[in-house]
Amino acid sequence: MEREFTGVSRNKMDGKGRVSIPVKFRRVLQNCDTEYAPGGVLRMHVTFGDPTKKFIECWSADAYARLLTRISRMKSGSAEARIMAYYYKTMSETLTLDDTGRIVLSQELREKIALDDEAAFEGHGEKFHILSPAQADAQAATFAALLAELGRDDAHFDALSLLPDEPAPMDAE
Repeated sequence: MEREFTGVSRNKMDGKGRVSIPVKFRRVLQNCDTEYAPGGVLRMHVTFGDPTKKFIECWSADAYARLLTRISRMKSGSAEARIMAYYYKTMSETLTLDDTGRIVLSQELREKIALDDEAAFEGHGEKFHILSPAQADAQAATFAALLAELGRDDAHFDALSLLPDEPAPMDAE
């Protein structure tokens, strides 16, 4: 059962902002919504408040509920709690998918991330991003440059070497 958003996709968007959510992302939305019932409406939560992000973040119902729980545990009234509440509660929407797996992105959201007639989708584990194809290409180039830097331009560098070592298994006594 798929429970994380992985992969990339580019889908056409019409003039009204309707765009299909990738099928594998729809499966995760379904699997990660404890309130979903077969034949029911798929929903997702979109957050868009952080002005430094050139994408919108999309969350499954369960992941969004966990995020809200974490925010509620912050010190009430602190600057950090106010920022998190604004970015992830105030500047958010719940969207439902239609029978064909499409959502409608408002003109405001499309303008925020410079979407025209195509949207890029990127899986990021418990959430996924929707961004412009140009931004997706720029981001991919940035990551390629960072990987080259981390690998010191070694053609044989293995990105898996960046992972922390796994703890040694405990010997059974």
